[in-house]
Amino acid sequence: MLDDFRADVRRLKAQPGYRGIAWWMLDQSFWVILTYRLLSTARGTPLHAPVRVLEKIAEFVFKCYLPTTATIGPGLVIWHAFGIIVNGKTRIGANCTLYARVCIGNRWPGDGTPVIGDNVTIGTGACIFGPVVIPDHYVVKANAVITPSSFARPTDRPPHTEPSTGAAS
Repeated sequence: MLDDFRADVRRLKAQPGYRGIAWWMLDQSFWVILTYRLLSTARGTPLHAPVRVLEKIAEFVFKCYLPTTATIGPGLVIWHAFGIIVNGKTRIGANCTLYARVCIGNRWPGDGTPVIGDNVTIGTGACIFGPVVIPDHYVVKANAVITPSSFARPTDRPPHTEPSTGAAS
């Protein structure tokens, strides 16, 4: 846990606009990441019940659902943690960047959950649903919706782009 959190802090320090660790300690995103790392370390220990209570308190306070059952690699950076929802069975690789209002999960109960590779950036308002694999070094654009059927293409299209009809203009 400590190594993962150190990697998170190293990535925060490398971000443009970094203003010092004291400034970050006042930021909600820092506390969301710290809370996730601490509580996920305590999961599976005799502290399991108190951890669940603390997880719910953190969810209420930060308005960000990052359950301790989700597997998240080191180097996580969250910009504007408000409204982020991650399914507890999701796997996120190292050096992932999440922006506000990101939703990652399944389409319905029993459906698979996304697996997100290393060095992935997920833009504001993006939604990733179902058993999709987001490859390493991928950028999911703001407000994109990715499902298994939409991700069959090699790259996602920007939102609000009309599909080509193939007719000459």
